[in-house]
Amino acid sequence: MGDEKITFRIISLQNTQNKQIHRITMNATTLLPRTNSSISSAKANRLYWLGRYAERVYTALHMLRKHHDLMIDEDENAYVNFCTLMGIENRYASAENFMQRYLFDESNPDSVIYMLERAHDNAILLREEIMSETLSYIQLSICYMKKCESQGYGLNDLQLVTDYMLSFWGSIDERILVSQIRNTLRFGKYMECVDLHIRFDYPFTRVNQIFGRMMETIEKECYVCDELTLLLLQQQVTSDKYKEPKTLLLLNRLFCA
Repeated sequence: MGDEKITFRIISLQNTQNKQIHRITMNATTLLPRTNSSISSAKANRLYWLGRYAERVYTALHMLRKHHDLMIDEDENAYVNFCTLMGIENRYASAENFMQRYLFDESNPDSVIYMLERAHDNAILLREEIMSETLSYIQLSICYMKKCESQGYGLNDLQLVTDYMLSFWGSIDERILVSQIRNTLRFGKYMECVDLHIRFDYPFTRVNQIFGRMMETIEKECYVCDELTLLLLQQQVTSDKYKEPKTLLLLNRLFCA
């Protein structure tokens, strides 16, 4: 087994038909070169979930805007399909109830404000690593969401939250100088982005591009993932298999700091 070789496949960003791939041949006993992490498992876990929640806020708002247009123009119950695709329980009595509770209900574990609060919980504990300026964009988002709720604003008034989340990621690139911290955050970001783009039936071309970015972070910080799960996942991220339930199952088992 020690002399056996394994082909480690990284989907090429330049060929969406999966005909061109990078190949790295490695010994079976060391599937990936392990990077010695300078951050603790607990801290890596917080960074990962901060990245995932921050991206979930941004992408969920983007997906919701598309379904909101359908709710207005075609079918007011289009929110039911949104819940199905998002993988969340339809706990809403009506379209109006959905828009209010999905955006602003802090007791709803699926709501946008709940996502922001969980991102904030992690960011507070990581203040020294991500810097106060980066944390402030999450705090500003929460404050603005609460202001919108108190004044009866809706989805159309939440573009500022989207802008804050973009600024959050810009601040990470600008202010975080420790590559492991930055890459672990981005691993969580791309993990969430791949997950949601698969759920919402995006074409393979787009999913493959995001998956490639996630792979770039893994190559830099191998400690963040389970190698065998990664090998199985890469076999799933192909044009004919990426929509299978197994893909999301493997994807969400990948992180293991």
